[in-house]
Amino acid sequence: MTCLLKMRAMRDQMSVNERKLADFILENTQLLRDYSSSQLADAVGVSQSSVVKFSQKLGYRGYPSLKLAVYESYAGAGIAADEEKSRHFTQSDSVLSTLGQKKLEVLENTVSINESEQLSAAINAIREARCIQISACSGSVSVARYLTHQLLELGCWAVFDEGGPLQNRIADSLRDEDLLCILCDFGGEESLVEVANRAREHGVKVLSLTRYNYNAASIHSDIRLYVVPSEDEEALQRLLFRSAQLHVIEALVSGLLEGAK
Repeated sequence: MTCLLKMRAMRDQMSVNERKLADFILENTQLLRDYSSSQLADAVGVSQSSVVKFSQKLGYRGYPSLKLAVYESYAGAGIAADEEKSRHFTQSDSVLSTLGQKKLEVLENTVSINESEQLSAAINAIREARCIQISACSGSVSVARYLTHQLLELGCWAVFDEGGPLQNRIADSLRDEDLLCILCDFGGEESLVEVANRAREHGVKVLSLTRYNYNAASIHSDIRLYVVPSEDEEALQRLLFRSAQLHVIEALVSGLLEGAK
């Protein structure tokens, strides 16, 4: 997970001052190594303590650590490699080519944002679960059905119901050897928090796959997987988001298949 990618993904959930700092750093990445914390604060128009708190919010001990991470992200961006990988998508102006290029970007960002430890934990939790309940907001129903089908194909005991009341009743029947999987996209995760809380009351582990930010579903989860949304218009955002969701789901299925060999 690169520092710049994390900053870009979390931007919408930042305060006004944090957003100013993020925008300045993203627009002047190559210049940041020459800025002290006080110089950055003056350039953006915030206090020096805001710079320190911003660094800590991103998971760094202080501004020097953030500055080093930003420089390493910039220096190791691999722009030439990215252009080579997407070359076959840019040979024409067709809809197919344009969509392929956008998908590649979202998939690469999603791969970068997910930690291998969380992916391994998710695969192990699915493999060890007696029963797996899948709950989803309305925008992720198709992905939830796909995951349910894949798990059933693998011989897992998986159940999914689109209705809220039945989801709550199923959660009440779970026990500590079971698993709750929550899928949500651009909203509606609040309605799933009650399901998560009911399951957790019985000692059930919760796995979530959500957009990358501070959201209710991931906060109430033990294992957190993420998708990084694109910056396109809403309709295309949702299409690309679903593609990235499916990619993460297929990675989990692939891990289960590898473990079964």
